[in-house]
Amino acid sequence: MKKIIDIFDGDYDFLSNFYMAPVLYEGITYTNSEAAFHAQKTQIVEERYKFQNLSPRDSKKLGRKLTLRPDWEEVKTQKMYEIVKAKFEQNYNLREKLLATGDAKLIEGTYWHDNCWGDCYCEKCKDIVGENRLGKILMAVREELRN
Repeated sequence: MKKIIDIFDGDYDFLSNFYMAPVLYEGITYTNSEAAFHAQKTQIVEERYKFQNLSPRDSKKLGRKLTLRPDWEEVKTQKMYEIVKAKFEQNYNLREKLLATGDAKLIEGTYWHDNCWGDCYCEKCKDIVGENRLGKILMAVREELRN
């Protein structure tokens, strides 16, 4: 049976975008991939720089208050992929930890009902729901790094 990692905490906290690891993306270095991701919601470069030194939580808050790019829904998954890939390419220790997950299925288990990037248990339907985009991106990046 295939191993499943369904919480990005404890030994697997490095899989989370809230993990503090520098990421250089499109010429700007951020203190974490969550900040890098939310900065991409705008096409105004000056607004992106405001995310450089923010905590993941603060970047999430600021990401709700900026000039949203009109194509955000179309580009957000690709932006997440590029940022996650940059995180693991640029941080050797994290790359090694990701590779050490082997062939485990990676699922961002969310209790906050983020059904886009993760999966969560739905009380109403008594089932696991969600697209688990972050987990799928992590598994794709892991495979690319392996090759």
